[in-house]
Amino acid sequence: MTIAYLIHSERPYGELQELITQLTKQGDHVFIMINDNELRDQIAFTFMEYSKVHISQKQMYAQEGDLSLARGTLMQMKEALQLKNQEFDYFINLTDGMVPLKSRMEILAYLKQYPDKDFFYVDRSEKDDPDLRKKTEKYYPYTNIITFPTNKFVRAMTKGMASILYAFHSKRKLEDEILIGSPWFILTRKSAEILIENFSYCSNTYKLSWYAEELYIPMMLHKFAPERYQEHINDNLRAVGDGKWIESHVVLPCTTKAIETCPNALFGGRISAETEAGLYSSYFDIYNANLG
Repeated sequence: MTIAYLIHSERPYGELQELITQLTKQGDHVFIMINDNELRDQIAFTFMEYSKVHISQKQMYAQEGDLSLARGTLMQMKEALQLKNQEFDYFINLTDGMVPLKSRMEILAYLKQYPDKDFFYVDRSEKDDPDLRKKTEKYYPYTNIITFPTNKFVRAMTKGMASILYAFHSKRKLEDEILIGSPWFILTRKSAEILIENFSYCSNTYKLSWYAEELYIPMMLHKFAPERYQEHINDNLRAVGDGKWIESHVVLPCTTKAIETCPNALFGGRISAETEAGLYSSYFDIYNANLG
């Protein structure tokens, strides 16, 4: 089995170089978006002769919270699917500096238990929470600016303006069932192909959306591949912060507590050398532990 890792990262050069090296040691490929121009050039130069490392060029910038991250990830899938003489069995996204918490052998052993299944976590639908439609129908201006994910003032202004526009009946018209869940996934090649075939739906539907990456995977597969959606494994396989994903919240670094809380997690959020020194010193080698 071969994995296409779809990465969006702003980690320092040393950490990013090490992560890419570890992820590609056993034949897997890395497709990576890097926001910083200088860092992107450094990584491109370092791995310029590595055929398994692909620096995103058609969309080089993305950020958590708006359409750019969802759109950029789909473009990475498309690039992977178009590679000649290379077929990927799984597409796994790692955002915000995520790293493996298990060895490659353990990850594949888990996936093999559910052949031809997708893995993503759906928290709820509008049937469970009618307010979800109101939130999703709103247009959130200012989402595609650098300060959006973290700046509290911009977030508050964005939500306030969205409510004003909604009150004046400026809202998106959505006929599809609204679903929301974790932005992280493990998808089969078949599902990746279906998403790419319907790429325009993502761009048209989630423009000026609030955290589009929490919506587009479940909603698109529910709409365009209902049988595959019904059979997906609804597990939250990522450990972030002190536990699991928190809706529409900037992703917190992974902690020892998070790993203890989520023992079945395959991947974890970025690990800090300052707050988790012991964990940080060992995690780079976890993925290739079976190589000795």
